[in-house]
Amino acid sequence: MVPIPLVNIRRYTFYVCLIMVVGLSGLQSCIPERKVANPFIQSRNMINLLVNPPGQVFKFNHKGEEIEGFDSLSQEQQDSALWNDSKFIQFINDSILLENYMNNFIDELRLLGFNVYLNSSIDSFMTGKPQSYVVDIAQMQLDEYYYPLEDKDEFVDTIYYKRFNLNAVDYSCWFDLRKAGTENARKTTLYATNTAFDSFDGRFFNDPFTGTVRYKYTIDSLHSQDVYAMAGYLGKKYAAYLYDFFMNQYIAKHLPEGMRMDNYFHYDLKSKSFTPAYEERFDILGNE
Repeated sequence: MVPIPLVNIRRYTFYVCLIMVVGLSGLQSCIPERKVANPFIQSRNMINLLVNPPGQVFKFNHKGEEIEGFDSLSQEQQDSALWNDSKFIQFINDSILLENYMNNFIDELRLLGFNVYLNSSIDSFMTGKPQSYVVDIAQMQLDEYYYPLEDKDEFVDTIYYKRFNLNAVDYSCWFDLRKAGTENARKTTLYATNTAFDSFDGRFFNDPFTGTVRYKYTIDSLHSQDVYAMAGYLGKKYAAYLYDFFMNQYIAKHLPEGMRMDNYFHYDLKSKSFTPAYEERFDILGNE
């Protein structure tokens, strides 16, 4: 049976499948970092953030393989054909998408304990705490494409295959973070990406009436409303990533001399759990 994709968009439930076995030694290894992180976790409203949204959403369709004569078109004609043939991106309204994303991003940051300011309240931000940072959402990008999915199973020493192309939309975000009120402040670029798929469930079965192997499946297709819903979900998710970034910076700075961090950690405010983040985190692309 093919597993349901990582993101079950149609039901507005988003799954991150992570399988891990944690031994006693693994749990113990988190203890020093958790102790160091406690002052950060217990301190509320200690960091000011001035959040600047992106000016636009970049949107691209990569389904050129289904456009007849695509390779013979000029670059301008290819771009026009890809846009007109897209299933999602030509219908996505930037304002609605950004509103869903930004409202959830800002609300979640405030729940996590940040003081969040927008350009309209920049004067209050500049007179705030020394721990003040500017968060520029430098770019948000949507990429539409086909995600190839293959299922296989064995019946009586014969392996059967079934291949599908699922609709998929990648969301990519770049964040520029810098300390406020400091000349020549270093800029840190953070990046994250997530994907929404068609919801899929399928399996091979042996038809008892004909003795042949058949394949049964259902596809719950991705729709434009799901693309908007995913933007709201990622607003909350990336706010948590930003909290974890600051927390891990704090841990690294306050660890006892001679100790180093073996993991990057995530703190869940609702469950008050402190665990390794693994892939659920920002990629740090560089510091300037």
